[in-house]
Amino acid sequence: MKRWMPGFVVLAVFAVFISCGPPKPAVTVPAPVVKAESERATATPPPSPVQEGLSPPQPTLRLPRNFLPTGYAARLAVDPAASGFEGSIQIAGNLSEKSLVIWLNARKLTVHKAVAQRDGQPDVALTATPAGDEFLELRAAQPLDAGAWTLAIDYAGGFEPLNTTGVFKQTVGDASYVYTQFEAVYARRAFPCFDEPDNKVPWKLTLDVPKQLVAVANSPETAETPLPDGKKRVEFAVTRPLPSYLVAFGVGPFEFVDAGKTKRGTPVRVVALAHRAADGAYAAKTSAKLIDYLEEYFGMPYPYDKMDMLAIPITVGFGAMENAGLITYTETLVLLDAKASKERQLRWISVAAHELAHQWFGDLVTMAYWDDIWLNEGFASWMQRKIIERFEPAWHEDQSELTTRDVALDNDSLVNARQIRQPIVRQDDIFTAFDRITYDKGASVLNMFESYLGASTFQRGVRDYLAARAWGNATSTEFVSSISKAAGKDVGPAFATFLDQAGTPEITATTTCDAGKPVVALAQQRYLPPGAATPPATKPWIVPVCVAYDNAGKRAQTCTLLDHETGTIALDTKTCPRWVMPNVNGHGYYRNVYSAAQIGALRDEAWPLLSWTERRAMFRDVRDAAATGKLPLQLALSLIPKLLTGNDRFTVAPAIALPAGLSRLVPAELRPKYEAWLRQTFGPGAVKVGLLPKDSDTLDIEITRGELVRAVAWRAREPKLVAEAVKLADKWRDLPQSVRGQVLQIAVDADPALFERTMKEVLTEADRSKRQDMLRALASVRDPKRQTTALSLMLEAKLDARETLAMLFGGVGGGRGGGGGGSGSDDVNLEVSQAFFRDHQEAIMKTMPQDGTAGPFARLSALFTLTCRADQRQAVTDYVKKTFLHLPGGARVISQNLEQMDQCIARGQLLEPEIRAWLSGAKIPSPPKTPAKH
Repeated sequence: MKRWMPGFVVLAVFAVFISCGPPKPAVTVPAPVVKAESERATATPPPSPVQEGLSPPQPTLRLPRNFLPTGYAARLAVDPAASGFEGSIQIAGNLSEKSLVIWLNARKLTVHKAVAQRDGQPDVALTATPAGDEFLELRAAQPLDAGAWTLAIDYAGGFEPLNTTGVFKQTVGDASYVYTQFEAVYARRAFPCFDEPDNKVPWKLTLDVPKQLVAVANSPETAETPLPDGKKRVEFAVTRPLPSYLVAFGVGPFEFVDAGKTKRGTPVRVVALAHRAADGAYAAKTSAKLIDYLEEYFGMPYPYDKMDMLAIPITVGFGAMENAGLITYTETLVLLDAKASKERQLRWISVAAHELAHQWFGDLVTMAYWDDIWLNEGFASWMQRKIIERFEPAWHEDQSELTTRDVALDNDSLVNARQIRQPIVRQDDIFTAFDRITYDKGASVLNMFESYLGASTFQRGVRDYLAARAWGNATSTEFVSSISKAAGKDVGPAFATFLDQAGTPEITATTTCDAGKPVVALAQQRYLPPGAATPPATKPWIVPVCVAYDNAGKRAQTCTLLDHETGTIALDTKTCPRWVMPNVNGHGYYRNVYSAAQIGALRDEAWPLLSWTERRAMFRDVRDAAATGKLPLQLALSLIPKLLTGNDRFTVAPAIALPAGLSRLVPAELRPKYEAWLRQTFGPGAVKVGLLPKDSDTLDIEITRGELVRAVAWRAREPKLVAEAVKLADKWRDLPQSVRGQVLQIAVDADPALFERTMKEVLTEADRSKRQDMLRALASVRDPKRQTTALSLMLEAKLDARETLAMLFGGVGGGRGGGGGGSGSDDVNLEVSQAFFRDHQEAIMKTMPQDGTAGPFARLSALFTLTCRADQRQAVTDYVKKTFLHLPGGARVISQNLEQMDQCIARGQLLEPEIRAWLSGAKIPSPPKTPAKH
């Protein structure tokens, strides 16, 4: 470990950012002094009898508030060739009363020396004692009077080699890099600090690094000076007020790609891995434009002095992070090769728009605590679609709002689902807050109220909210108050019914025409699928309901606010409507209950007058009703030809997902009919688009090709397409990125020789994207013996365990859109994966990044709860609790996975007879006879 050079002090002036009040102490960046053990032992003299001061007890979650920082200045010695770093931090702050003990957050940090400093007074020694895993007690040699103090702490920490949290190290080839990831509770692994989002203050960073490397941070570099021993010191400007979780830096042999400037002059760069600058071209071409669009929507400038987009080789538990002025992205998001697909480009624009939206919603205005994290994530998810639609209208990304809503509805169907505003009572509650409820339900609720109030009204409320709380913190109540003010009416109670209770309203709309006065009667209740436990009582939702209806052969629509269990809407028509669609454009965050007659009318009469989002929303409700025994499966299947006429990624995908999701329930004797039905229904579309892309392909054609080929060539094993894939796979690396992974998957499954070749070549494949294609293909093989051979790669030291872990799910089908367990081939592959994990559990668990990772590894319990068999329910429960309960977020994740298992079992019992009736009666043309060979 390299030592720091002593004797360097820099004053950091924070006055420009700090409001009026008591004088604030100067914040300095001292040289960390690394003491010998004997010196450290005498650095703090034994305390003499002193007057009592406040001594708060050890915290369990949140820190005491007797000391609040007003600014930080930190200097770290960071060398990626080392195993850790040395650090020195000065924390300026205020004591509210005379205190003997100050508590900070710190984890895995070794404190060399700590003192409290005050102008005109001798330093007061602080005894630093770790308490539990997350806290650091600083006990003063004598009580510290109320007022301004600076805590000066010299310390050391280690680089995480496996987790991508705190300060972590990664190596690609012969190049090593150091990065940070501090959301949600990981800044404490880099600095002793007040690691809570409502402590939002300026930061000054200085990094001592090897002179040949590049250092980046939140703010622009202000100075670079040489140091002895081949090092240099890089100083960065004082930041605007930031919570600790948004501080960031990176050190490595980076290459800069100039991305130009925004219209307002903000410089933008892509910070690429070594020798990868060319792959940053698409991100560089598009980033500034996205910032311009966001500035236009928010009506205010981008808040920070620069924007750097920093590539990380591999991330765990996150794909990108919105650090102010320094957004980090996993490599495969931001670095796109010349053959990148249009879908990869969409993915980049989507994630970049999301993270850039955070620069206002989350960074400029930060939630007060983690129970309001939806204000960050739900809003950014909602905002990213507006920016994508502005960036490229031909992508029709506004249609994806319904997809987001549907994902949220799936997750909200659990009795154990989180509330959007879930109380935080333990640290695990923070880890599990980053879920689809926060992101997708949050976005969908925003979308619903925007539709109800009007886009311009909602935008005005958003702008007022940001302007009023810039550089500070806010709560859901304050956000909703801004929206209410803009709308001229209080929408707080309506918002609260969606933010503060779990679940989804299920609305029944019944039309009556008594005395020639058409009325739609509405009734709501919480949606509960079969297999769900009895939920806690909920209040009626206050929900905007808009209905479209038949008015003498034309379309009309009207809205109401349903604020009780029942309500009515009077229809402005003189004739009794032949149809009613009770969720205009699918904007409402609720489910609808339909009768078979209502669906028949919407399918056969109203279809031309409905928007595609309304057609998809109806199909979604019918699909779920069929899966829960409320409507016939055949009725849902009858809508598939209608959906296929949409001929885009939003209609073809759900049309395929319904029968594909039933695969695990198909009895073995009916599987040939099932596969023939898939070929008959989706084969013409697959043949039309073909395996290879064309220059004229749109984004929709590219994505629907993947969906159709997966259904026909993969799931239905269409011989000609499989043979073509095997032929193309001989040179799969030369194929366009949009098809190479799928072609390889089909071919590796069909051709044992190619499987063996890929097993060998994956060990030396240097390109991460291609290596992931290979691992997915190998993990998907359906032959149990070859699947076991492929899974052995999880134990291969030459491969990164963070990449191979997903192989456990490679051959597992099914999912929430379909049925439960059964005799399908997917179950055989599931059993192989389960057996492999059990046989190698200790070795696999050792390679998993567990420490502080926000929940994803507890989700490995799904490998067993997917079993979906009632006779194994108790054994599965015992095993997953024993194996995964100790992981971060484990309790909630396991309870939700077990509930999904219960629902899956119930769903399977309802659907199996329906599937038998469907396939037994299906008329499948016989395949043409193959002439005998002579």
